[in-house]
Amino acid sequence: MFARVSRYEVPLGMLAEDVAGVDETAKKVAAMPGALGLYYLVDHDTGMTMSMTLWESEQAMHDSEAAADELRAETSGAVSGRITSVERYEVVAHP
Repeated sequence: MFARVSRYEVPLGMLAEDVAGVDETAKKVAAMPGALGLYYLVDHDTGMTMSMTLWESEQAMHDSEAAADELRAETSGAVSGRITSVERYEVVAHP
């Protein structure tokens, strides 16, 4: 299993709108071949957020890059957020 972790800065006044859009984003991620899920973490004090998408294989994660780039830009732009990093990992332990 593989994970892509994206970090964002969202203006505090836009966090509620950002969180409200997560279900729609999760549906779009779920429609991508090889996607296993999305976790979204929010720090309500700082406006820092993080998404972690899980993929059945490194190839599936790689194949989703263009669509994920578009989705990331669309969702962060809608709330005046800023993408601060995108990282890729192999998941070596999980329940």
